[in-house]
Amino acid sequence: MVHYSVIEKLRKQAQVSYEDAKEALEMTEWDVLDAYVWLEAKGKIGSMPWEEDQAQQENNEEKKEETVEEIRVEGTVEEKETVDDNLICRLWRMGWDNRLVARNKNGRVGSLSIWGLLFTVLIFRKFALILFLLSLVLQVKYSLEGPDMKKAQTR
Repeated sequence: MVHYSVIEKLRKQAQVSYEDAKEALEMTEWDVLDAYVWLEAKGKIGSMPWEEDQAQQENNEEKKEETVEEIRVEGTVEEKETVDDNLICRLWRMGWDNRLVARNKNGRVGSLSIWGLLFTVLIFRKFALILFLLSLVLQVKYSLEGPDMKKAQTR
């Protein structure tokens, strides 16, 4: 019974028939490593399973590197979608990080994020227009501030 499990293990790993695995184990006094060597010497297997795994891993790594190079050179639909996703994320972040700041003679009156400003103007058009005209009469100055606005000024 113990021999059956050893034979099956060798058979699966070496990808040989049951008879070949049994013969190899009997010839090597049930030493699995020697049985591999014996099967390889007889030309029944190409290489050890762990050598195949290592060669396959190296081959996979080479394919990954080639794939990365192909993507960099050619550009794929997936890569373009990722760029679009990054653009949307950047625009979303920029809308919340940057603000419209209102100031009068005494200092800062208030501020509103770009997204807040956009939604306010779209939803409350008449109110936003009246508020803007009133602020011009009161000599309020507007400016855009935020991390991305500083970048634009230094260029």
